[in-house]
Amino acid sequence: MNRAILLVSHGNLASTMKDCVELIAGKQKQLFALGMDDQVTLDSFTRELESAVNQLLDWYKEIIILADIKGGTPCNAATLQVLKDSRVQVIAGFHLGLVIESCLSPVSPEELIANTSMSISYINSTVNPIKEEL
Repeated sequence: MNRAILLVSHGNLASTMKDCVELIAGKQKQLFALGMDDQVTLDSFTRELESAVNQLLDWYKEIIILADIKGGTPCNAATLQVLKDSRVQVIAGFHLGLVIESCLSPVSPEELIANTSMSISYINSTVNPIKEEL
């Protein structure tokens, strides 16, 4: 699989998520992280992201950018990269299961979403809590 996974987020979420994935799945040479602090603008983050994407495309055939939240600056900057190069794909709303699956499975972004969206569940609806008698 010749695909890079680039996590983009507000703050340190991307680098922390990368650390968590590697704690569970081991070192992932194709996994990268780029966070944005509160001093960064859309323009400056877009330039930084574009530089990272261009460098990764020298090494990988495609990139999946996983953004923390749809509509946020990191996701908006990633969306601009899609308009520049068809080898870039973006998924918004990453979680640990999605990132691990992205690193380990060669399936399409649509399949990644389908495979990992099933892991999101409201646990209270599946358990029967013990009721205390008064």
